[in-house]
Amino acid sequence: MTIDEQFDGMRQQMAQMEHRLTEQMRDMQTELLKAFLPFQEQTRLRESTLESRQSAGEARMATLEARLGEIEKRLLLNPPA
Repeated sequence: MTIDEQFDGMRQQMAQMEHRLTEQMRDMQTELLKAFLPFQEQTRLRESTLESRQSAGEARMATLEARLGEIEKRLLLNPPA
């Protein structure tokens, strides 16, 4: 066997190893994405819940501010004796 034939054989083996490694990396990537999908859905649901609670809190705060403003107007117009 000549040196060129040996190098060709090594190149071929390296190309096959590279192909197998690439396939394994793709499989790992797919598994990671599958593993994180439920976590992502849970996080999205939690974020949605927090946003709705924040909106409700802001609405309550606006109502309280309006009521406090009305109380202050009444006290300024009719101060206590």
